[in-house]
Amino acid sequence: MTRRELNIRIFEGKADKVLWQPRLETWIYYNRWNNSLPDRFKDLSDFQIYDELGCSVRYGASSGLIEYNEEPVEFFEKNVDENHTEKVYRTKWGDLRTVYQIVKDTGNKRIVEFPVENVKDLKILTNLIRNKRYVFVEEIFKESDKKLGNRGAPTIFLSSSGFTDLIKFYAGLLNTFYLLNDYPKEVEEYLDACDERDERMIEEVLKSDCRIFNLGDHATNEFTPPPVLEKYLLPRWQKIGEIMKKNNRFVHSHWDGNSRLILKYIKVSNLSGIEALTPYPQCDMTLEEIKEAVGNEFVVLDLIPAIFFLPQYKTEFVLDFTKRVIEFFYPRIILGVSDELPPYGEIEKIEKISEYIYKEFGPIE
Repeated sequence: MTRRELNIRIFEGKADKVLWQPRLETWIYYNRWNNSLPDRFKDLSDFQIYDELGCSVRYGASSGLIEYNEEPVEFFEKNVDENHTEKVYRTKWGDLRTVYQIVKDTGNKRIVEFPVENVKDLKILTNLIRNKRYVFVEEIFKESDKKLGNRGAPTIFLSSSGFTDLIKFYAGLLNTFYLLNDYPKEVEEYLDACDERDERMIEEVLKSDCRIFNLGDHATNEFTPPPVLEKYLLPRWQKIGEIMKKNNRFVHSHWDGNSRLILKYIKVSNLSGIEALTPYPQCDMTLEEIKEAVGNEFVVLDLIPAIFFLPQYKTEFVLDFTKRVIEFFYPRIILGVSDELPPYGEIEKIEKISEYIYKEFGPIE
């Protein structure tokens, strides 16, 4: 059996092995950027590093879905100073400006000024979302899927929920809730535009033969407390889940963070699985609470807290926790790191888990 075949069988409920699929891109990118990759990895591609470590790849072929604007939109980016950059979208409805702080030694940027500060900006954003169109280009997907090979089944990213996008990219946490309180009609018009965008996107991706999709929602107690989740996320999951099931596809949602208060919604979500649930001590859930929430019907992806890969946790402890995760969730588990291996994570622990799974469940091609 190949890792690609096992990946699908887990979602089908037919697996008899454990798939070890940690997301290593952040660790690889950071150490490439800083020229600190271990010598044995320095001349290897990302896929070859996964191969060397005995790991499956999750997002190696998330490609082929092309976004474009129906009405022309200008975009430009420039440096503000040595520590900041700005991105501007110039549209016929108005401009949206985002300012980022450059995070030294990482190549990353963090938003320090969100583009949506008031209801006028929100209306510009709503029109920008309504303007988005999609086309699926099979040749692009096929090319990346061929490179992925048997390392895993391809998974294509879909959009986050409009509500959590507003928090993460457009308005920030506090201002999102202020907008919702002060301008509920305008917020819901924006969310309707996001739902319509989702419909256009899903119509295109269903032209592919990809069977697994991810919603990058980042649902948490803080971002999506129960009243918000019930009104704005749950109906979306139920609708998308129904579409996917009718088309023999699978969809999971990304929930990295404190999520104990919203676990009860998993069983009515119509999703196929949940990605990056993060147990105590990194977040607020125990393995027992997660198991009660997902039962035997849902696939759980990851579950080993990222902090366990930092030097203060011994390898033996991490292996013992891994065994507990498998005991609780096998065979409906795609084992990984919740959420990703951190830049300073000990890569040796990744390899030790690979060795344990090989020993207990046998080889996978």
